[in-house]
Amino acid sequence: MQYDFANDPEFHVWDLATYESIDAEAAFSSGWMGKYLRREDAVLDVGCGPGYTVKVLQDLGYSVLGVDLNKELISRAQRVGLNVVEEDGLVAIRKHADKYNVICMSDFVEHVPLKVVVDICAEIARFPGKRVFLCTPNLDSVMGFKFWFHMPTHVNAMHPFVIRNMLKKLGYRVIEEWTEYGQLPGKGWKLKLRRWLLIKLLGPAQAQLFFGGANVCFFAEVKG
Repeated sequence: MQYDFANDPEFHVWDLATYESIDAEAAFSSGWMGKYLRREDAVLDVGCGPGYTVKVLQDLGYSVLGVDLNKELISRAQRVGLNVVEEDGLVAIRKHADKYNVICMSDFVEHVPLKVVVDICAEIARFPGKRVFLCTPNLDSVMGFKFWFHMPTHVNAMHPFVIRNMLKKLGYRVIEEWTEYGQLPGKGWKLKLRRWLLIKLLGPAQAQLFFGGANVCFFAEVKG
């Protein structure tokens, strides 16, 4: 019997959370959602996986729909009552463009070919004012490379420079770019000292690999 590892959630080694353990208010307030979402926003989560983001927003009363092509993960999310469907991301955007003004692509772009990412971002760019959250392994950091190689289903390596320029060329305004998870610890003078020591030991270019976190995140808006 042929083993369908692409649809096996056990291969997604960061997929460790249980639905019962997710604190919706804490997850919302500590990340991009709490910073950028407005009460009236409606979110389309493309590549929703097991639906953790959907659960957070659904629990807090937001209008949210998750789409993914992984049958096992969608089935798992549906069993706990999450608003998710098995559907292609580009199809979903075309189908639901009038209902959702924020598109979430968290840990998605690395799992699909580059053309799929460009086509999706270009389709969103047809609608001025739509906002996008995009998060993927940070290939400008050592921790990002570690994240990249933890999943055999990663097929599309997009450096932050590539993402930045793709968004710009497609007509987006990048509101904020940041990294998260695994960056240098400390604040204030302690952080400055660690950065200085790394630069002295490794040189500016090599030291830079240790500054950023494992994921790079973009929040952008389609220009009017």
